[in-house]
Amino acid sequence: MRVLNPYFLSAIALTAILFSCKKDTPEEPEEPADPSLEVHINPYFGMEDLELNQVFTTDEGYKIKFLTLKFFLEDIRSGAQFAKDAALFDFGTNGTLAFSFLGKTTDYPSLNMNLGVQSDLNHADPSLFASSSPLNIMNANDMHWDWNPGYIFVKVEAKADTLVDGIDDFDLNVILHAGLDPNLQILNFSELDWTSQGSTSYRTNLKLDMLEFLRGNGNPIDLKTEYTTHSAPGQEALTLKVMSNLKHAITKL
Repeated sequence: MRVLNPYFLSAIALTAILFSCKKDTPEEPEEPADPSLEVHINPYFGMEDLELNQVFTTDEGYKIKFLTLKFFLEDIRSGAQFAKDAALFDFGTNGTLAFSFLGKTTDYPSLNMNLGVQSDLNHADPSLFASSSPLNIMNANDMHWDWNPGYIFVKVEAKADTLVDGIDDFDLNVILHAGLDPNLQILNFSELDWTSQGSTSYRTNLKLDMLEFLRGNGNPIDLKTEYTTHSAPGQEALTLKVMSNLKHAITKL
């Protein structure tokens, strides 16, 4: 019978002891993924929830039903904390969801953003933006002018009846397409309330009051005479009014 070398047996025993005594190295816990933060803009007409094609009555007694509510938000951040480069609010297509991004609620107690598109981006080639960007021409679509290079910042379209006779006759086309660099507005929202929608999502709500949009914070839009702008020469006053009024119509809910 072959006798094993005692030194060899000792080495095997020592190795077994070392392996049996070695503790498993604990795995580093994975960093939890940042939740999705959703910003919703909820349209109202005064105290009433607003739906497209629903009839409302203005302070003047005019009847109006909104067909399109769309606008660009851009350079979205909380102070120096970046959130999102751009978003297109389209109530008819996306409902109340304005945009979402990944982050911690504690990093975003406030949000500030452009209503519109800042000059350098406004005049960039819209086909060169990433395919996922709302500024890409395929996504911006009818929110970009081909005749006047640049984006339509705000698009409000409606049907109105400005003849107060008790008969609903929505024969007036309200077409408010506002843009151009000088009309850019800045929105600021502080002390935001983020509501949990589960472990992976939070939501904050803003309000868009289209009655206040028409009232204009003391600078009202009279639909009987101020119902069309394409931001062309001669339409500067109404174009600026559309932008300024919409800025004041968006508040925390």
